[in-house]
Amino acid sequence: MMEGLLRSLEFILLLIANIAIGTLGFIPSLLITPINLDRFGLIGGSALSVSGEIFGALFGFWLYRYGAKHIPDAWQQRSWFRFFRNQSPRTVGWAVLALRILPFVPSGAVTAGAALTRISALAFFGASSIGKLPAVAIEIAVGLVLWLPRSAMYSIISIILVMFLLVVLIRKRSPKTNAPH
Repeated sequence: MMEGLLRSLEFILLLIANIAIGTLGFIPSLLITPINLDRFGLIGGSALSVSGEIFGALFGFWLYRYGAKHIPDAWQQRSWFRFFRNQSPRTVGWAVLALRILPFVPSGAVTAGAALTRISALAFFGASSIGKLPAVAIEIAVGLVLWLPRSAMYSIISIILVMFLLVVLIRKRSPKTNAPH
């Protein structure tokens, strides 16, 4: 009973830490992903990482949007600020999606830039969430490499290579069918 309670508390604390890192947007979440995987395995650890990234970005968006309302008028007259403000929500949504896919683009910069625009929180949430999935998958893969024992890592790589070779051999041996004329 007590062990389950402690495990739940640990999950909640890690979720809060993941969301905080996602909200701040300048601390690499790769630092916590191996901890998530170590404490809760591939499925639970991945869920923690994805949830922290997605909800952290949304909280960050709301915080940056609140802060953007308090930017002095002199800053609002600058060309870069007006450039962001004049973009259509659709353009911003596509930009968020594209920039989230790239794991090396600072999350905080994307979130802050989007918060300066007219994009809705729901549109930002959708574009950011979809875009973050490939980047988080890469993080999880890197986290697995850091987390897995070498023997398990080599076994997995060997199995993947053997499966790949089998697919190539099967395709090479199968007769090619001609399309009907």
